[in-house]
Amino acid sequence: MDLSVLGILLSLLAQACLVTVVFYLLFQIRFFRRMLDGRPNLLDQLILAIIFGALAVYGTYSGVQTSGAIANIRNLGPMIGGFLGGPLAGLGAGLIGGIHRYYMGGFTAIPCAVGTITSGLAAGIIYALLKGNLGIWKPTLYAFVMECADMGLLLLVAQPFDKALKLVAIIAAPMILADTAGMAIFAFMLGKLKSNR
Repeated sequence: MDLSVLGILLSLLAQACLVTVVFYLLFQIRFFRRMLDGRPNLLDQLILAIIFGALAVYGTYSGVQTSGAIANIRNLGPMIGGFLGGPLAGLGAGLIGGIHRYYMGGFTAIPCAVGTITSGLAAGIIYALLKGNLGIWKPTLYAFVMECADMGLLLLVAQPFDKALKLVAIIAAPMILADTAGMAIFAFMLGKLKSNR
C-alpha cells in the first residue's frame, strides 16, 4: 500500500520511538545498567548484537510497503547496538538485520543489506574511537549522514535506476528524519542514564 510521504514519516517516527523505549526499559535491568559503567565484555556485546539485531528485524517487518520496497527504521537497531557495545555488537546486529533483509528479496535487497551491516559496524568503530564519549550530536549527525549514504547506495546499486529514483524520492525524507530523530532520543536517554549512574 502506498502512503503519502507524511504518512510514512509519522509511521516510522512511531516505530523509532518504540525502539528507544525498548532501549530505556532494558537499561532498567541491572545486567544492562552494568554496561554503562565501562566497556562491555564479549558476552555483553553478543547479547547486545542479538537484541538490537532483533530490533533491526522488527524495523523491517514494521516498515511501510511502498513502490515495491519497504520504508523502515531497520538501521536504527544496529546503530544503537554499535554505540552501546562497539564494533562487535554493531556488526553482529547489522548482520542479523542485513542478512534477514537480503533473504526477503526485492530489487533493493543488496543495498539495504549492505547499508544495515555498514551502519552497525561504523557506529561501533566510532564508539571505540571516542571511547564511549558520544554526547548527543555525534550519534545524531552520524545517523543523518548514514541514512543519506544509504539513499545514495540505493541509487548506485538498485536496478532499474528509474524505479530506484522513484523509491528514493518517496522514502528518503521519512527514513532520514525518523532514524535521525530516533538516534537523537537514544543519545539523550543514554546521556541521562550515564549521568544518573
